Amino acid sequence: MKVRFYRWYNVVLSSLLTLLGYGCSVEDPMDEYGVIPMYGAIAEYGVPTVRYCVKGIVTDEDGNPIKNIKASMKEEYSDERGSIYFPLDSTMTDANGQFMIDNLRDYYQHNQKLILEDIDGEENGGEFQSDTLLLNQLEAKQIEPGNSTWDEGKYEMTGTIRLKKKEQ
Repeated sequence: MKVRFYRWYNVVLSSLLTLLGYGCSVEDPMDEYGVIPMYGAIAEYGVPTVRYCVKGIVTDEDGNPIKNIKASMKEEYSDERGSIYFPLDSTMTDANGQFMIDNLRDYYQHNQKLILEDIDGEENGGEFQSDTLLLNQLEAKQIEPGNSTWDEGKYEMTGTIRLKKKEQ
């Protein structure tokens, strides 16, 4: 008797779960999700990303270009213990004070910093103080459109940065 009860119990339970499983599935995802009215786009799952290039000119206070300044892109993460910087990429300025860091990709640009450091001392015409800029402080211009609702395209972030000489 007990075995018979469990057998019927399993049949009924399996039937109910099967019905629930089939009732929850939809053949066409547009039937279930449709179009997001606010954006006029198909609902997608993912993380928005943006590609960007950071470039600029580093000068002294008189507007003269400075060579051999290290330009670094770093991402900052902070918590109650302090801040940690993760390097993304770096380069050096050329004889015209220009630098370019390309092919960066991220989904959140508010914690990325451009750090400029004079690492060669007097060789470039003096010792200059380091400077740090948030990425969103630079002028942004879209140079390539995105190819989906999650790809926001490619941007060029540009700026002219004037470094002060270190006081001796």
